[in-house]
Amino acid sequence: MIQIFLNSLVAILIASAFLTTAISALSSKDRLLRKVPAKIGRSRFGHSDIPNADRRS
Repeated sequence: MIQIFLNSLVAILIASAFLTTAISALSSKDRLLRKVPAKIGRSRFGHSDIPNADRRS
């Protein structure tokens, strides 16, 4: 009986922590989309980086 009570208490605590985190993330005023500068080099997507690129199926 006490084990069921303790397991229920742990489940309630985990659920409340999850809900608190989700609510605080959704209600944050810092949710505006921001442009992040990104620079992608051509050599990153070259075939020289991929071994056996011609053998892929």
